[in-house]
Amino acid sequence: MKRFRPLSRRGFLIGAGAAATIGAPALGQGHAMRRIAPNRASDSFTPDVELELICKRDETSILTGKATRVWRYVGNLIKGPPSALTALPDAYLGPLLRFTKGQKVRIRLRNELPEETITHWHGLHVPMLMDGHPTAAINPGETYVYEFEIRNRAGMYFYHPHTHEKTATQVYRGLAGAIIVEDEEERALGLPSGEFEIPLVIQDRSFDDDNQLAYGDGMHASMFGFYGDRVLVNGRSDFTLDVASRAYRLRILNGSNARIYKLCWDDRTPLTVIGVDGGLLEKAETRPYVMLAPAERVDL
Repeated sequence: MKRFRPLSRRGFLIGAGAAATIGAPALGQGHAMRRIAPNRASDSFTPDVELELICKRDETSILTGKATRVWRYVGNLIKGPPSALTALPDAYLGPLLRFTKGQKVRIRLRNELPEETITHWHGLHVPMLMDGHPTAAINPGETYVYEFEIRNRAGMYFYHPHTHEKTATQVYRGLAGAIIVEDEEERALGLPSGEFEIPLVIQDRSFDDDNQLAYGDGMHASMFGFYGDRVLVNGRSDFTLDVASRAYRLRILNGSNARIYKLCWDDRTPLTVIGVDGGLLEKAETRPYVMLAPAERVDL
């Protein structure tokens, strides 16, 4: 594996530092856990939105040259409005899921990977059996059915694997996606929406000379998490966005395993922060920059 150079990037992403990981591989061999049977659909649950998420292997063009092998979520909408599931353009990351507070949601997670997996809904208030605990991990070929009501206030949330001792590597390979919850309180504010509301997932990654994802496996990575030498935005190394001269809403998720980002405009224009992990702030705040740790979200 090649030696990794320190991260250096101009523009909106101007700084990064060490952080606690969202799932660094555990040291040593863990104890076997008692597993629960895969949950099945309930006849008594009538969903407003039903969708399927398939965890599978794929290839995608991230760098110039050879395609990169990734793991990804592929989504299919079974029932509900088209806005409930939106693929990110030219990205291998999971589709954007958009729900409304009070909706009943059924998600069928199918595992087509070569190892066990389970998905966690980071930040959502759901029953224990629907939370994606490691004891609920499903084997290749199995399906786990989630059924829950959206109880959170409007905000940005995060879905990713919660597989015992494999969370970090499965996220690193590409299993990650954003969730947006809406409610009537937020809609009444008239915030930028549609093409003027931009979800951004920031991740750091390293690649070997064959354009394949490279994950550090030394003591430092085990203790403190792994830091890549490239920053990807929405799964792309060349992400750019053409914008008009008007207000936009940027909904940013740090999907990195360990890196903290210092976010600001390169010309030092102040940021207007309107929301964080728990949803909208009571009033907007102006900041010269924001710090964003793994799995944290900020609304600008």
